[in-house]
Amino acid sequence: MFKKTKEPQLNLFASPSSLFSGRSQKMYEDEAGWHNQFRRQVTSRIDENIFKPLFSSDNGTPNASVRVLIAMMILKEAEGLSDQKLFENCRFNMLTRSAIGLVNATDTVPADSTYYLFRKRIMDHANAGNGNLLEVGFAQVTKGQCMDFEVSGKRIRMDSKLLGSNIAWLSRYELIHETLRLFYNQVKGSGEIDQTTTESLNDLLQLEGYKVVYTCSGEEVKLRFQKLGGLIYHILPLFSSNTAGY
Repeated sequence: MFKKTKEPQLNLFASPSSLFSGRSQKMYEDEAGWHNQFRRQVTSRIDENIFKPLFSSDNGTPNASVRVLIAMMILKEAEGLSDQKLFENCRFNMLTRSAIGLVNATDTVPADSTYYLFRKRIMDHANAGNGNLLEVGFAQVTKGQCMDFEVSGKRIRMDSKLLGSNIAWLSRYELIHETLRLFYNQVKGSGEIDQTTTESLNDLLQLEGYKVVYTCSGEEVKLRFQKLGGLIYHILPLFSSNTAGY
């Protein structure tokens, strides 16, 4: 069920600012600090109503904060983080938590499963021909920034399709990884694959696809994708005329 995020309220006893003193406190409260700028100029500007079609209107438990989820996705791409590192930062890095709108130490980070389900819903919505909601959301954020800073929209360019394309790209990697892993499990005892290729396959496929996506950065996944392609190109001819049901 869709539920809009309430504006964050500082808790006197749970605010990270109360835990700091001296220069650390000054840096944390600095209005020009990147985390405070990001929260005001990006996280707080996200229009959650745009993403309302992804949720049921009358049943189910309330969704996690859409603003927080999208802010997490933006930081992941901006900093080139793996999902594992992203969640670690969102749980334990005070500046990252402030940036995505978790202004109290007691504010909880969305569950991993919630994050992945939200990404899947965005991709499914776009694949069904209903439009790229991330593109619409980014345009709204940019419009608000242009008005506040009196910047001409004709002179600014923002690749708002980056997040959507990367979500789809990582999903394709997981699909190809798992397909090859299942195939390899069936044929690895056939004796058709040489020792060097076997060692490469064992190294690359030791983890399930979703674990690779979770633990690796975008650049690391890209390198693994290239290796997958080379191995698939090498082993397919070995079984192309096989009649054993592979």
